[in-house]
Amino acid sequence: MGMKAALPAAMMAAAVLVGGCAMSPEGLNSRDEADSRSFSENYEEIFRRLNETGKRCYPPGQHVSNPTHGQIESEGELHRDRGFAEFRLVAGSYGIKMNYFVAARIEKSGSGSRVTIKVSNPMGAGPLSSRIYRWAGGDLSC
Repeated sequence: MGMKAALPAAMMAAAVLVGGCAMSPEGLNSRDEADSRSFSENYEEIFRRLNETGKRCYPPGQHVSNPTHGQIESEGELHRDRGFAEFRLVAGSYGIKMNYFVAARIEKSGSGSRVTIKVSNPMGAGPLSSRIYRWAGGDLSC
């Protein structure tokens, strides 16, 4: 296949991949697919674990490279006045320029908390979702 034929095929593959993805963290809010798990600890403690481990593993502004996901950054906000926190991992992939967003909402749930995760692209962000659950449970490994 010549170069002229390969380029349209690559563009079509990229369009198919992007079609089912949220292109921003805000776009995740409109998606129905979410996974959640309960934890016995307070939502502020879960947020602290996520935020500290995320900053250690992916320091702000340093664009730590990950061979399977490209560059990853973490960010989060605690909203004590509203009883929840938000934590995100944002990964910019190599090759086809595409970002993956994993957003976690940590909120009060009975005497513990519930972590609800939405991903922009399950194929690319699934492992990041698993990482958030590990960190929420106390695993500090990157």
